[in-house]
Amino acid sequence: MSAPTHGRVTLKPLVQLDASEWRKMHSYFRDRELADWNGAQPIRIPEFLFRRVMIDEERGGDRHGFGILDEDGTLIGSIELYDLRPVPPAQARFGTLGVMIGERRLWGRGYGRDAVTALLAWAFGQRQPPLERVRLTTFSHNRRAQRSFLATGFHEVGRTITPDRTDVHMEVSRHDWQDRQHQPPTGGNTDGG
Repeated sequence: MSAPTHGRVTLKPLVQLDASEWRKMHSYFRDRELADWNGAQPIRIPEFLFRRVMIDEERGGDRHGFGILDEDGTLIGSIELYDLRPVPPAQARFGTLGVMIGERRLWGRGYGRDAVTALLAWAFGQRQPPLERVRLTTFSHNRRAQRSFLATGFHEVGRTITPDRTDVHMEVSRHDWQDRQHQPPTGGNTDGG
């Protein structure tokens, strides 16, 4: 499989990460603030076990995970498709997207958007069979993430309101994403200047 790329990022399959990249990935998943933004608890398992679990899930077809590399080839985060439906061994047609830029200095600089675009191109094109729909959930107060997801083709499909938070549910279909890829850019200068 060729590495999915877009803009400044390259997606490196989890099974190809080296030891130093796994240590960095583990540190992202142990980080309290990053976990909070993902609605999760920081992991507490050792790095070797974290690595084994992630690779076993990858090889079992339960998820498709990638490290996000910047333009210098440095790991800066992770992106994955999980909760694949129907479940293996059936051919999955739907998945849930998760993305995390672990380097705070890069937040708001378009790396997440580039990574999501690269993953969607892979999920809707290179993956066999291609997925039909990708969905995600984000917190209503995470407007930066919502703008990024909207820019990559997602649209809001609903909200779940609980006493302690509101979740925004978004999705994009393969058909809508492919149509979007064939549309000319909107706004700005159209003469190439």
